[in-house]
Amino acid sequence: MASPQPPLQTKPAAHYPFVDGIRGITAFYVVLNHIWTRFVVIAEAGSLPPWFHLLKFGHAAVAIFIVLSGFCLMLPIAQHTPLALRPDFLKRRARRILPAYFAAMVLSLLIGISLPAILPPHSCEWQSLVLHSLLLHNWTPRWSIAINGPFWSIALEWQIYFIFALVLMPLRKRFGRLAVLVAAAALSVFPLFFKLGGTNPWFLLLFVQGMLTAEWVAHPPRVSPGKLPAAAVVLALLSGTLEIMVWRDSFPWPATPWVANALLVGLDLLLGCATGALLLVGAVMPQSLPLRGIFARLSSRTLVLLGSFSYSIYLLHDPLLALGIHYARPLIVTAPLQAFPFVLTTLLPVVLGLSWLFHLAFERPFLQKKPTGRG
Repeated sequence: MASPQPPLQTKPAAHYPFVDGIRGITAFYVVLNHIWTRFVVIAEAGSLPPWFHLLKFGHAAVAIFIVLSGFCLMLPIAQHTPLALRPDFLKRRARRILPAYFAAMVLSLLIGISLPAILPPHSCEWQSLVLHSLLLHNWTPRWSIAINGPFWSIALEWQIYFIFALVLMPLRKRFGRLAVLVAAAALSVFPLFFKLGGTNPWFLLLFVQGMLTAEWVAHPPRVSPGKLPAAAVVLALLSGTLEIMVWRDSFPWPATPWVANALLVGLDLLLGCATGALLLVGAVMPQSLPLRGIFARLSSRTLVLLGSFSYSIYLLHDPLLALGIHYARPLIVTAPLQAFPFVLTTLLPVVLGLSWLFHLAFERPFLQKKPTGRG
């Protein structure tokens, strides 16, 4: 006889440690993905084992970050009635994001100038410096990955904050969730339809998926306790399977740009649904039988610690990896299978350690000391 599922937790918490664990794992995976990227460029792809290519899904990791961002920003707002955003929301977001971003920008330039071979192209052009300072570089292919490759997503998220505060929240309060979805879809499709450039503008829809998940956590849906975990598992398995199928080297990507974009958007939205479902289960049914062990591990002290400085890891890891792998290049060329564990045991701890010190110097002093409601 099957054990009964525990009931839904109808009183939401102010903070969920497993979310920090997801953030920590995701940041760690992004670092591994960028190690994979450099190994594939330096070594022959055929010399790398098949399992090594499980590290290629960095795009998916960034998509999960965006869902988490929408969830975490909306959760304290959704727990209050009526819905209201603090007047100083953008000021507080700037204090949280910008000091560490600009510090990482300066350090990235200093590292690159000291060793020009690792500096991305066009990094020192004045237009690049201006656009990076304004966090608008993600709209120009020439400069979107200059200075520090992962910075494109920081710019995108910064822009999403303004859309969230000035468009999505007013629509949510006045017209409801459907209006938010329609507006996000229109703003996501507009740059693609008119070929305005930009990197993954549909990530705004992933942010909205996180927002809606937060509202469901604050006001759990009336569903059978057994169906919710099952749906989360099915969505996660389906999303993971399709990601592996589509991102394999032999996959026949559509030649028509809009078809290729539609496929990528569909994959990301499915991943967003899977992430939202897991967040919902973890918040309202953490003791559900299929997933109980997973949420316990995600809430472990190590992963929560890693999540606490994941932003610093994300900001700083790429130039540090470029510097270290530059000097490990001869080993990677001649013996990539031996070079990989060498990089993991030497360079990776250095990257994490320096990211922690960076967090202490440029991120933690600007963190909000006490949790407050209404975003």
